[in-house]
Amino acid sequence: MTKPHPKPRQYTERIAFGVTVEQRRRLEDILRARARTGQMTSLADVLRTAVNLFIAQQDDIPGTRAAITRKLEHRFEAVEERLSALESQLAQQSDLLEQLVAFFRRKREG
Repeated sequence: MTKPHPKPRQYTERIAFGVTVEQRRRLEDILRARARTGQMTSLADVLRTAVNLFIAQQDDIPGTRAAITRKLEHRFEAVEERLSALESQLAQQSDLLEQLVAFFRRKREG
């Protein structure tokens, strides 16, 4: 009889780092809060979530949410500037059109 092949592990890399007593206490608070709401999770899961959130917030890493948000903000600013210029141009053209209409009315009446 052959043994079943073990499933490949999803997490193949390991990182060890130190935390302060306060950080550890807060992590344990998170774990207790999750357990009370029925979201049983491990310390490793909480740390992975924290690392993922940290990475997503880095705007100097292409493809992260923060980098995409920053890029979109710049594009929106450029569109807003262009729209403002077009609004100003439209107002000027509208004023000119009103002056032309007034001129031709006076000419027709006079």
